[in-house]
Amino acid sequence: MGKVDATDVIPKLMLQSIYSVLYVGCVADYFSRGDNMSQFRSTDFPVSGYPNRFNHVMQHTLRSLLCPITRPKSFAELLHQVEEVTNLHRLTKVINTLQSRLWNLPAKEQTLLRERLADVLTLHVLQSPQVTLQLESAGWLRMLVQAALLRQPQQVFVTLVTAAVRSSTIDYRGGVHELGAYLQMVFDCFWPFRYPYAAFNWEVFPTNEVFYPLAPLLSEGDDSIQDTLLTIFAELPTLDDAQIEEHLLPVALQWSKHADAERRQRITDILARMSHSSAQQALYRLQSDVDPVVRARARRAAENVRRA
Repeated sequence: MGKVDATDVIPKLMLQSIYSVLYVGCVADYFSRGDNMSQFRSTDFPVSGYPNRFNHVMQHTLRSLLCPITRPKSFAELLHQVEEVTNLHRLTKVINTLQSRLWNLPAKEQTLLRERLADVLTLHVLQSPQVTLQLESAGWLRMLVQAALLRQPQQVFVTLVTAAVRSSTIDYRGGVHELGAYLQMVFDCFWPFRYPYAAFNWEVFPTNEVFYPLAPLLSEGDDSIQDTLLTIFAELPTLDDAQIEEHLLPVALQWSKHADAERRQRITDILARMSHSSAQQALYRLQSDVDPVVRARARRAAENVRRA
């Protein structure tokens, strides 16, 4: 069977459409004639406005047939659209389009384009005037890290920490909400480093310096913020940096003496990562805590330190 030429098909379809329109037009004209044809009229057959309707149908049909096929946008154009978006729906739509197109490329090209996407999203997080767009862009950065789609995740941690510190300076309740959201994203980004399904190796784990700006936030009055910060610092391999210890040690010692057994239990991992004598004394004391769960957790934390 030979190939069908579009230049032959379109004129034929145009003629068929025109013939159909002319035929229906004739029928309408037939039913709209004078009294001698009244026996063929039907009150259920509307005839007013038919010429305009037929013209509209014909124009729409021809326009559909003759319109050019839309050319798929290039990756550069899609990235530019991500850069120019001003609402969440559009951001999600363009990124999903970009992601679906990326899967057809070699792995190296996918990585390079996703890193460019991360750069654009970082600009939204740090420079967009819309808080909702900042948070949504940060969420996409978190996704790229959790899915291990970036070679160096540290820059995403830097971006999220920077955004968190910025939101902590906002003097209204919404600022606390934003701070909590960014801190939760920071914590979520540790997930691909966790055993036994680690997607990243420890060579690309962010350095402690990345988290220095978060340490002063431990003095914030909001309990939920302090709680999330402690979960973040508990993910770091060591906590002996002076910039961290200065703010973390007083809070850790306070939690080690807290009436809530859950807090005493949770602080054991942080105390174990601090070599300060006060921290080690507190950990030793918790190994004899009245609560059996706290005792077991403290002993396990101390044992893990000795093994390391």
